[in-house]
Amino acid sequence: MTRFENQVAVVTAGSTGIGRSIALALADEGADVVIGDIQEEPAGGERYGHESDRPTHREIEARGGNASFVGTDIGEPEQCNALIDHTLETFDRLDILVNNAGIHIEGGIESLDSEQWQDVIDVNLTGTFHCSKFATPHLKTHSGSIVNIASVHAIEGGSGPAYASSKAGMVNLTRDLATELGPHDVTVNAVCPGFIKTPRQDYLTDDEVDRSREQTVLPRLGEPDDVARAVTFLASPDASWITGETLFVDGGWTAHRGV
Repeated sequence: MTRFENQVAVVTAGSTGIGRSIALALADEGADVVIGDIQEEPAGGERYGHESDRPTHREIEARGGNASFVGTDIGEPEQCNALIDHTLETFDRLDILVNNAGIHIEGGIESLDSEQWQDVIDVNLTGTFHCSKFATPHLKTHSGSIVNIASVHAIEGGSGPAYASSKAGMVNLTRDLATELGPHDVTVNAVCPGFIKTPRQDYLTDDEVDRSREQTVLPRLGEPDDVARAVTFLASPDASWITGETLFVDGGWTAHRGV
């Protein structure tokens, strides 16, 4: 029996990169998966792409699994609610929520305007709150799990005030939800990736990618599947007595920052 047979998972921003790998990994282990994303097709990238340009839910179906896609802007509360409602209407239960959706807008304290700040907070932090809020009654029914995808920048600066603050907030929201939902046998954990090879990294220059490689202790950059394996562990029965924790999947980035 696979680890997630007869279970249903929601993965936000599951069309591309890390979210796509998480959704595929959960489906490969038996879960029915609902993808909530702004776009259905996987985004392309100049450096890092995907083996297939087939939408994630179609890729899951091609592998023999069950999946559904819902166009979702995680920054809009009513769309978060609609995502959870669709999941219940389609699969009649919810066991796993992966809050993966996140955006990054370049800019420092002087150049980043108030609207840009709010856009990042609305998606990264407030979107996580809303998806968790609407999912919680159903997760409590099935002793479910929440996994929040934060970042190494949750504990360090260097990626802009909005992004770093939103990811730090996700980590502490994880702890608070774990405290509240623990008595209901719902686990809540966070994963903090380091540099992962996804199309979203196109905003970086070659020099910045090289510096990220220098800051990573292990002799390679991260792959989306590295994060997916951590998420499937935390969502599985193998981690049923782990909650409120933050797992760094960063190749040693935070163990030793290069200079």
